[in-house]
Amino acid sequence: MQEQFDVIIEKLVYGGSGLARLESGRSVFVHGVLPGERVRVSTLRRRKGFIETAPVEVLSPSPDRITPPCRGEEECTGATWSYIAYPAQLRYKEEIIKEVLKRIGGLEPERFLPIIPSPKTEHYRLRTQFNVRWEQGRPKIGFFRPGTYSLVEVKRNILLYPLIDKVLDTLRSLSRLPSAAKEIHINVSPDGEAVLLLFGEAGIRLHMEALFEGLRTAAPEVVGVTAYADKKKVCSLGRNFLNLELDGMVFRVTEGNFYQVNWEQNRNMVKTVLEFAGLSEGEVALDLYCGIGNFALPLAKRAKAVIGIESGYSAVEDARANAARNKLENIEFIADDLQKGLKALLQRRLKADVVVLDPPRAGATLKTLERILAFVPRKIIYVSCNPSTLARDLKYFALFGFRLKRLRPIDMFPHTFHIECVAEMERE
Repeated sequence: MQEQFDVIIEKLVYGGSGLARLESGRSVFVHGVLPGERVRVSTLRRRKGFIETAPVEVLSPSPDRITPPCRGEEECTGATWSYIAYPAQLRYKEEIIKEVLKRIGGLEPERFLPIIPSPKTEHYRLRTQFNVRWEQGRPKIGFFRPGTYSLVEVKRNILLYPLIDKVLDTLRSLSRLPSAAKEIHINVSPDGEAVLLLFGEAGIRLHMEALFEGLRTAAPEVVGVTAYADKKKVCSLGRNFLNLELDGMVFRVTEGNFYQVNWEQNRNMVKTVLEFAGLSEGEVALDLYCGIGNFALPLAKRAKAVIGIESGYSAVEDARANAARNKLENIEFIADDLQKGLKALLQRRLKADVVVLDPPRAGATLKTLERILAFVPRKIIYVSCNPSTLARDLKYFALFGFRLKRLRPIDMFPHTFHIECVAEMERE
């Protein structure tokens, strides 16, 4: 029998767990709790210096605890903070960022700006990846439970845009989904169009025309379907891109290229980057990990020139098409490994006044940070989805004379522990 004991939760930590401490000083981590709550927990795993536990009973609930606005796994999977009142979610995210910055980076911003709430707290995700399992000839489409390959069939999920639900319902009702399909990506636009990507084994090409025809009949919002077998494209029917509008500009995003899942909140993030950058007409900006040009195009409207670097060739094709479509001629995009792209620019003796970077969750590499400093920018604008790697990288810039002037959290992912933020570092 697993050991049970009572703890009082001190705080939430990045990753969503609550932290408590035993009298011995040993840390206890438990999901689904809130600061100040007294909770009965059950031991899952004992590690060196801490214990992982599961909640058994909340003995004294926090006033921030609510009844989730979703029911059961079908609706709630992925919504790890659905039991927390939304104003409290925002407050806890601010506290987590401050704590991580101080603990890992030894940093406090001169101005910590209030978090920007999401315009939508439910049904905001425009793109999602689903796993497919077949049972008795019927496809189960959904998400794996955390840490397992046990699949939860998703229906009316609180996080997903309504059009994604409609496409899922249509896929389940059709008998034409190839049995070779193992994964389905559904990407939609706020304007009401959807593109599907199917991944699987050889044979996924079979019945694709019939599937597309059935989808178009039942869900005319589906404008295209692309299939991949063993990582190679084997079929593309209809249109393979979506159009997204952002403050008077139109962005094309092809197939699986990245775009922010919460597009309405993305507007606030772009505005924050522009405000922090403070570009003048005579200045040059670099946009690293530039993708389809989400930051580069708005920056180009304020700068002398913008250069974007992105390793994904398809994304760069989109970025170039987006610049042309929006009649922006002062942008250059480099499709290459980031290190090679930065090296080439340094060889051109380019000087950049502002560097904007939006790296993946793992943060930037040390070589990238070194090469950014070689451009002698007056400002570095760092967009991050991971407070831990943000703190690590900002600490490096601080060692070389940059001060953390402003930091603004942006709630891109309501009902989850994920945190997006924009940091402004200015050279002394």
